[in-house]
Amino acid sequence: MGMLNKFFNKSVKENIYPFGSKECTSYLREAYKNSIDDTILLTEDIYEKLEKYDEINKMLCELEFDKKVIEHFLQNEMKEYETAFCKERKITWKSSEKTTIDTKSLKKDNPELASKYSKTTKSRMFKIY
Repeated sequence: MGMLNKFFNKSVKENIYPFGSKECTSYLREAYKNSIDDTILLTEDIYEKLEKYDEINKMLCELEFDKKVIEHFLQNEMKEYETAFCKERKITWKSSEKTTIDTKSLKKDNPELASKYSKTTKSRMFKIY
């Protein structure tokens, strides 16, 4: 954390805020990993950021939908084929298998074993309503 702390403090002193960077994500996650069960009122000038966030979120949703439409079109064109070419572009849509553990059944059938291999992690969920 020391290196991240130095990076963040240096950025703030030089008025170059690293918001949006991976380093900032790491710093904020570590610096504020423990939450306080209380409420804070933010200043009204921050509301503009929330409105901008909403606009960006709406655009991202629209773009994600447009992206899905194109993906579905291409998949329909490829049908059962795994690989397709269009000019210099290569498109793949391959079958794959994935093995997972049914944790719900494991906890029900063998709770002791499930508990032995369970791992609890702590994180904070960021949501804007």
